[in-house]
Amino acid sequence: CREFLLQVQSLAKEQGHKCPTK
Repeated sequence: CREFLLQVQSLAKEQGHKCPTK
């Protein structure tokens, strides 16, 4: 979970997820 995190960085921050599932 590193490249994918960059893409969902905004979503992860808003939702509060670190490594969301595919």
